[in-house]
Amino acid sequence: MTPSRAWRRAFEPLLELIFPTRCVGCGVAGAVWCAACRGRLLPADSGVCLSCRRPLAASGHGCGPDAPQAWAVAVYRPPLDRALTSLKYRPDARLARSLAESMAAVHRRHRLGGTCIVPVPLSARRRRERGYNQSELLGRALAELLGLPLFAPALARTRDTGSQVGLEAAQRWANVVGAFAADSSLVRDETLLLIDDVHTTGATLAACAAALAQAGSRRVVALTVGRA
Repeated sequence: MTPSRAWRRAFEPLLELIFPTRCVGCGVAGAVWCAACRGRLLPADSGVCLSCRRPLAASGHGCGPDAPQAWAVAVYRPPLDRALTSLKYRPDARLARSLAESMAAVHRRHRLGGTCIVPVPLSARRRRERGYNQSELLGRALAELLGLPLFAPALARTRDTGSQVGLEAAQRWANVVGAFAADSSLVRDETLLLIDDVHTTGATLAACAAALAQAGSRRVVALTVGRA
């Protein structure tokens, strides 16, 4: 253990007393994402086909068993929106782990499978500005929970698409067409878990899934924390 880590561990109880951990959802001291806020989440009702954008029926869907799907933990509303906004601008590994635990529960409940985990990438500019990728934080935590490898370099943005915030649905889809490229040496014949924080229109997830399929992936299942 390095001296800095030893110092931090020795003084953690005192620091917690002076600056207690507070829930990002409600501000109550004690946990970064408290049980009460987790209990207020509205579960996302079903998976969505990223090809036709329709909910998945219990027996499958018309686009075929290998069509890309998207699943989510919960509807993107308070207090989940506050948690994801916090993760977007502050690289808190504890919060990522707590949110990933809910993602792992959805993964197991619906038997989503997957041989490796691929996070949705940021543009190089956004990565430099922020210093990290929140989707990669979630992906790394989920990989540890599920015992799967994390293939962060498998997918890259080929151009900076800018922010999708404020764009109409059709504009969002047009904005990300051809904006991603995948490394076939990493994804060929793999069943991939594509990880992001929020599923809004599905445009980014669908564009990523298309790039992964073009690189030879067997199947893509997207999993997010929130869904608009």
